[in-house]
Amino acid sequence: MQKEFVPDREGREAYFTEFREKYPQEACGIIGRSILGKDIDYYRIGTGKRHVVAVGAHCGTEYITASALYDFVGFLCEKAARGAVSGGINIPFLLQKFTYWIIPCLNPDGVDMNLCGIEKTPLYERQLRMNGGSADFSAWQANARGVDLRYNYNCGFAAYKRREEEKHIQPGGAYYSGEYPESEPETKSLANLLRTLAPVATVSFHSPGAEISVSPKTEYARRVAERLASSVGYENSSAESVAACEGFSGYAGEMLGIPSFTVKLGRGENPLADSANCGMYDALRKMLVFLPTRL
Repeated sequence: MQKEFVPDREGREAYFTEFREKYPQEACGIIGRSILGKDIDYYRIGTGKRHVVAVGAHCGTEYITASALYDFVGFLCEKAARGAVSGGINIPFLLQKFTYWIIPCLNPDGVDMNLCGIEKTPLYERQLRMNGGSADFSAWQANARGVDLRYNYNCGFAAYKRREEEKHIQPGGAYYSGEYPESEPETKSLANLLRTLAPVATVSFHSPGAEISVSPKTEYARRVAERLASSVGYENSSAESVAACEGFSGYAGEMLGIPSFTVKLGRGENPLADSANCGMYDALRKMLVFLPTRL
């Protein structure tokens, strides 16, 4: 498994195939498909009855979070196969108690648009219009239909629509939430997984920021967020952040009662480069190994 991984479509498919061949005892599959029919793959590692869900690349510009999660899949499998310890935690024992569900790239269409430009699909002309007529999609955050997936969950949706009206936000723009909650197949697939699994925690990775917030803002969840942040030298913004009440973590935390952490990896401006943010891979590993031990 490679550490430096650009999660374009061919890379994702190759990784999926390699994983199944190298770790046949582990489970992988898809939770659903994107607007353009691309697989949204998952990796299920562990046999424990307590589930932890980790998600990357809600936004097209945040593909480095997908890269870091693919790296974590390989890291976890290698440690388990060797019976190794990481950060003082016995990985095989951890995986007897917990099962990780890792969804590295929730928005494969947006990532591919960002990395490779747009494809000749029935949405081609519409996508050009949403992007102001430009063929440069290197700043594109939304999915193929122009919805910012961070805000397409059933939590605070009425407030999102008011914000769009006040700020004249249109499809294709950051913060455009869609026609209704879970209107997009990407978010609906992830929400369905949560409702089916009832995990003990979720972690949604974004970039940049080097900070952590949590929902719901219970004293217990805040303490866990504080320990996570201190373990990697990140800022714990749970006390004041409104972002913790929005999006995926807001839905999982406020609506489903699942302790849900939003982690902003790395520093700089999107899209982040691997070479400048290699420490974020270690930070993600530490947090995801450490988190179950505090639940």
